Amino acid sequence: MSQLDTSSIPEKEMAGLTNLLLVVTLLLVFLMASRTPLDTDMWWHLRSGQVMVESGKPLLTDVFSYTRVGADWTNHSWLGEVLLYGIFQLAGWVSVSAWMGICAVLAAWFIWMQIRGGAFLKAGFVLLASVVSAPLWTPRPQLFSLVFLAALAWLVKGWLEKGGRRIWLILPLFVLWSNLHGGFVLGILYLITLALGVFLDGLFDESAIRPARLNQAKILVVSAIGGYAVAAINPNGYKMWLIPFETVGVGVLRQFIQEWASPDFHSPEVWPFAFFVVLLLVIQSLHAKRASFQNLIPGSFFILLALFARRNIAAAAMVATPWLVSSWLDVMSNINFSAFVPEKIQGYLAKYRSAKAPGASNHLTHVLNLGIAAFLGLVCFFKLGGVTHPVLVDAFIQKSLPVEAVAYLKSTPSKEGRLFNTYNWGGYLIYNYPEQKVFVDGRTDLFRDEILGEWLTVIQAGDGWQASLEKWGVTRILIEPDRPLAKVLPYNGWIETYRDSVAVVYEKAAD
Repeated sequence: MSQLDTSSIPEKEMAGLTNLLLVVTLLLVFLMASRTPLDTDMWWHLRSGQVMVESGKPLLTDVFSYTRVGADWTNHSWLGEVLLYGIFQLAGWVSVSAWMGICAVLAAWFIWMQIRGGAFLKAGFVLLASVVSAPLWTPRPQLFSLVFLAALAWLVKGWLEKGGRRIWLILPLFVLWSNLHGGFVLGILYLITLALGVFLDGLFDESAIRPARLNQAKILVVSAIGGYAVAAINPNGYKMWLIPFETVGVGVLRQFIQEWASPDFHSPEVWPFAFFVVLLLVIQSLHAKRASFQNLIPGSFFILLALFARRNIAAAAMVATPWLVSSWLDVMSNINFSAFVPEKIQGYLAKYRSAKAPGASNHLTHVLNLGIAAFLGLVCFFKLGGVTHPVLVDAFIQKSLPVEAVAYLKSTPSKEGRLFNTYNWGGYLIYNYPEQKVFVDGRTDLFRDEILGEWLTVIQAGDGWQASLEKWGVTRILIEPDRPLAKVLPYNGWIETYRDSVAVVYEKAAD
């Protein structure tokens, strides 16, 4: 006996309890995810969406920077940017924050539908996966990829268990996914690793189901190839096939962009992921039988991706959670939890389950369930309003972005010359000072190592920094006060014209 006996609970009451826990879990996820929508890349995504809405066509060339102006830009998030801008136009920060919460809820629901076990168990592990994923819930098109990855895993799992033709829904799913965000490659990797796992399960299975498993593996490989092929049904065309390699090939990413670096386990926001991995290792060490390759291969691969780059942590949690739950159930099935519960308490629980409490009724139960859900919904409503209040949003923006410095630049425009800006502020400048083209912003696949490396040299005041500024005709510089460049500029013909706690502006002295 692995858990307290619930056989005496009427089926309708169990269904009601399950539905209540599902609703409560999803509302708690929404409560976590509906936060103040701040991200440095969000700004250039919004501006891109605005340009496309106003022009009526996809934006496929650079119009925001002077270092890549006119160059082809594989805008793999073009549709995601249009939708994000449309969401922002609905109700500003409120609608963006609500969209973040809804995306997190959808991902959590798809995880819930994949795992087996009781409602309390499902709720616990879905909340764990959500807490692990939480640092990646940012207002960017990347959120679409997290939802689509969870949806793909749910779709394929259902097909593996029940068969049918639903597997071919993968193709339209990848068409839409590849237009929303370039993270569709996560789905390709999932299908390939899952196919390998299913193949190995079939190879080691000596029963009559081996041919069926091997055939499933073959179909998954064909689906992966088909999903990758249809990604070209996109304004970017065949360039969508190259975008994963172009992005990963940017070496500077891992040097100074946090989300592309390995997780820093000294940071508290990464601790839930560390706990997740340790728990998985402990459960596997207690597992009496070999883990299914169907779970082992994709789960291990995506955890390795997360250890390679922090941005993959959420994807790892979504893919590995069904594996963790399956192993947990197998291990815990051999443990008699009732032995740890005093007999008197077991007796009270048995009486509660065998008969309704005095005066109780199904109607009262429904009212109570609705009351709990309504209360949590009200909390979500007030939290959404609180985290998106203009005063709070403005305070957060002014604390981390050069609001006053940009206001100064706009009030004293330079008639000639260009602005050198720090990487994290490029998107903010694009949205809030569109008249001024930037040196660099968060579009790493556009700037690549050539421009990003040059930016890194200048910002660190490395060899040749002055030559780079002269090459690009830079006459104004907007950077953080603690950058190495800020320390050498006053001694090399630059005059400080503005300073606050967030930003400093330098202008080239007249010859």
